[in-house]
Amino acid sequence: MELFYINSQEFLHTHGLDFLKDYAEGRNFKSEKRFIEFTLGRFLVKTVCKKFYEINDDEIIINNSKPEFKSGKIHFSISHSSEIIMAAFDKKPCGLDLEIIKPRDFKAISARYDKFIETAEEFYSFWTALEAEIKLQNSVKGKFTTKFQDKFMLTVVSSDVISSPPSCINLLAF
Repeated sequence: MELFYINSQEFLHTHGLDFLKDYAEGRNFKSEKRFIEFTLGRFLVKTVCKKFYEINDDEIIINNSKPEFKSGKIHFSISHSSEIIMAAFDKKPCGLDLEIIKPRDFKAISARYDKFIETAEEFYSFWTALEAEIKLQNSVKGKFTTKFQDKFMLTVVSSDVISSPPSCINLLAF
């Protein structure tokens, strides 16, 4: 399993919004923020597909509300939070969630989920795992959770055992 990310602010500083129009897939967006998240996510997975996995058939289809490559040669999951757009890639179906860590009402959250949560790290570990499992749409056999850049929590899950955590999180730079 490998993780790749783009910092949207840095990317747009050098590329601009017009560059992303080719990745909109004919969709209309309610906000510029949503346009950036969607199109940068598509740009990220298509670029990684070609550059790192040497798969030129990068057509994305939607299967059970989940995006996937039509070729089925590699699986991916996309998440975004704040300025980070991230994608996980694996030979088996996977799910990824990334959240910026910020203060929350942990007492209310504990009551809502019937789970004792005292700290931001406990909450975001729980929450990103829950979201990643929903994106997986399959039985979880492997899970990896970590802090990223000291202000994000990320969890990636797989329908296969994760024998070792991703060795690195790759910045896609241009």
